[in-house]
Amino acid sequence: MPHNSSRRTFLQKAGFAGCSGLLFGGLSGALSRAWGMDAAGCTAPHKEGVITCDVCVIGAGGAGLAAAISAHEAGACVLVLEKMPLVGGNTLLADEAVSSLEDVKSAKSRVEAQEIRADRAKLLEEMLERGRTGRPELERLLVDRSDDTLEWLMAIGCDLPRREARWGYRHVWEYRPPSGEPLGSEVMRPLLYRVEQLGIPVITRTRAENITGGLDAGRLQVHAKDGFGRCACVDAGAVVIATGGFAGSLEAVNRLCPDAPARLMTTNTASATGDGLRLADGMGAAFCDLDAVVLQPTTEALSGVIVPMALRRSGAVLINREGRRFVNELAASEVVSNAILEQKDACAWLVADSTITLARRLQSDLLSPLAMRADPTILELARSIGVDEDALYYTFDACRRTRCTDGAAYPRSLPSVPFVDAPFYSIKVRPAYHSTPGGIRIDTQARALNRRGSPIPGLFAAGETAGGIWGRQRLDNLGLIDALVFGRIAGTSAAQEAKAHRAVELARKTGAAPQRG
Repeated sequence: MPHNSSRRTFLQKAGFAGCSGLLFGGLSGALSRAWGMDAAGCTAPHKEGVITCDVCVIGAGGAGLAAAISAHEAGACVLVLEKMPLVGGNTLLADEAVSSLEDVKSAKSRVEAQEIRADRAKLLEEMLERGRTGRPELERLLVDRSDDTLEWLMAIGCDLPRREARWGYRHVWEYRPPSGEPLGSEVMRPLLYRVEQLGIPVITRTRAENITGGLDAGRLQVHAKDGFGRCACVDAGAVVIATGGFAGSLEAVNRLCPDAPARLMTTNTASATGDGLRLADGMGAAFCDLDAVVLQPTTEALSGVIVPMALRRSGAVLINREGRRFVNELAASEVVSNAILEQKDACAWLVADSTITLARRLQSDLLSPLAMRADPTILELARSIGVDEDALYYTFDACRRTRCTDGAAYPRSLPSVPFVDAPFYSIKVRPAYHSTPGGIRIDTQARALNRRGSPIPGLFAAGETAGGIWGRQRLDNLGLIDALVFGRIAGTSAAQEAKAHRAVELARKTGAAPQRG
């Protein structure tokens, strides 16, 4: 996101401010409209402040809109509630890549099919090893559904033409939009347009306060309140919680994650406050790994704006206050984060030379020139970042001789830049809270589980609200595909349960036996 642009300006340029005729600014706007959807299972308010629908989705980020679309396409009448004035959530801030494993059915030979299976096994092993407490059946489902979900995303209009293999794999691909385009807006735009095409109402500025019903009552009631304090109840056959994690709330991180490093910034939006956990707790849901938080290693020290990992992959290196490298910049995010936090003042400088075109673009387009400096000589660079000139010359000389690979201290899998071509770029970085991998326990149908391990009737969860998929550590560039995969699963599952409930109710009223399927 451009550093010198406000979030609202960015969203307006991206097409998210008022682009949908179904984006209502609060409950009064929604309740004043004639819904006219009785045949599909929805009704206009049957008493003041009450709306009925098949599926109510709480949260209008990537997971929530994917769930809403899938539920509608499965034949359900859907309503979306969003507490913020605009849709998007953390999905809109995504800036790296959407990843997927190539489908083995696409293999052109037996050898290629074996390579795909080997990459699948390797990716699952990495997920289990990094996360430690992740549930294998959920991780397998994520990996196996990733390619199909990516195809679905592109089919509804997402443009991701830039593709490259994930480092260390041959058939796990990372997809990016055209150069310079924000990934988050490129993903959210077609989701929102599809919601508009399908006529799915999205009520903004409306917070879900609690959920009641279920069990003997059958249906669920979502009690909501808008920014003016007006209340309404959404009576639904099923509810999908897709409100995101809680890394946007420093209070929640400090309370739930006592072992997390304190006093860090967050890369999240203000909406990521753990609302879904509170809603699910009221329904008796079980949770897992709530004390885990994932750190983004390199964010601009004063703002928390993410400095993309692509800069490190392109050859930038991390320098501490002594002018030395202190970590393999391409190591796992938790390794790099912890190494930075161990340095003096818990920060470091990410430095590059002009051979990295991304560094030039970051300085001019994405970050303030005051945050990312460009110095014409190494001497002036040393003075800018406040390190000893001789130590910095020694570090850069080691980078030139070894390119930080074999024989170097903290060897990298990809070489560093040679630090020959001026200007030399630098930005002060420190880790920030990035995501919370724990959440509501779910099964492979995205059903929320209670404390006995049984599904809670009518309740589903997807996106960062759901736990058990990653365990305690999420892999880079797989969070967005996770939200979309399980968002689609949750939407389809919720629609099936709501439609079955509707059929039972209809049969009860008419005296006819409900049809199977």
